[in-house]
Amino acid sequence: MTLVASCDSTVAPLRPAWQQDPNLFHRGFPARASQTTDQPHMVARVVYAEPEQLKRMIERQGDVSDAQHGMARMGDGTVELGVQDASSGKWLESYVSGGILFVAGLPNQAYRLVLKNRTPMALELRVGVDGRDLQNGGTATLGRGSLRMEPRGRLELDHASNGPLLFKRVSGDSALFLHSSPKGGTGLIQVGVFLAADAPSLGPEKLRPDQVAPLGFFPVGRPEQYR
Repeated sequence: MTLVASCDSTVAPLRPAWQQDPNLFHRGFPARASQTTDQPHMVARVVYAEPEQLKRMIERQGDVSDAQHGMARMGDGTVELGVQDASSGKWLESYVSGGILFVAGLPNQAYRLVLKNRTPMALELRVGVDGRDLQNGGTATLGRGSLRMEPRGRLELDHASNGPLLFKRVSGDSALFLHSSPKGGTGLIQVGVFLAADAPSLGPEKLRPDQVAPLGFFPVGRPEQYR
């Protein structure tokens, strides 16, 4: 009985994916650290290239690839991301491998980025495309941006500061190896995701009755984000 009681006292509540960042989970007080930090909660990345070249890049990634038919859940599930042909609205051929969304696109093809906020909190975004900031045309960074997504909202982007979003010709597989650079480069799109400064406070999370095993020894069933 002593062992059971000890384990019961340390059982952590199950939290949806968007609350797994400890800075976002707090007990009724504003999450100032997450509301003001310049470090993104997550970064969603897109690598694009012509179809045959894209296949080689995915193989070089050396991970399982999952074909996408629409939007893909990125990172911890905070956002979904997809890429459409700008003229037809059709989803482009795309795959998720190693946490990166690989998209097949032809040089000078106009495209549209589509993002969905899966959380009940407002988010702020910073988007870098081919090494340039989407909004101001300067050098891309992963600092806090001013693009906003409302709770459960959707955002569509088909223009940068200098005109429509167009795929460029990608030389080699270099985009694969730029993901650690805040600037990025040709063939790489990066979306930094931040908790908005005016996001509401969150109360403590609790286990639902169907998530508690007998004697409270351990949670049962799949976490909420997978139900």
